[in-house]
Amino acid sequence: MNVDAELMFECLIYLNMFYFPVFAICETIMTIAKYQSVIPTPKIGQDAAVVFTRISCELTKILLYRKFKEENRNLVTGVAVLFTCITISGLIYTFFYQNPVFKLEHILNSLSVMLTFTEVGFGLLQIIISCFRRNPYY
Repeated sequence: MNVDAELMFECLIYLNMFYFPVFAICETIMTIAKYQSVIPTPKIGQDAAVVFTRISCELTKILLYRKFKEENRNLVTGVAVLFTCITISGLIYTFFYQNPVFKLEHILNSLSVMLTFTEVGFGLLQIIISCFRRNPYY
């Protein structure tokens, strides 16, 4: 079985590109709703900072990958994997430390977890395979 990690990583980035606006709009609206909520949210500032850090990292990753993927694909893939790891740390914060968490946040973050872990897996696989490839023409 021949796995084309480069193609899979690019497909995941494009899937993320279509999923990102829904995620960003919903997370922003839910953060604003938490500010207006009657339910006490003691660390709303920290929660909002984590959400907007995740959104900005995902947006930066998508823009960098689209702009620079033709010049140096392995470097851009490494940077994208780094930004994805930052996103994963934000997701871990949301799942384990944030209180309260809306049900819609659980759903969106579960989808994000699946997408980000497969992005990291195929991104690392692409980098590792290209490092051990002796002749790129075969």
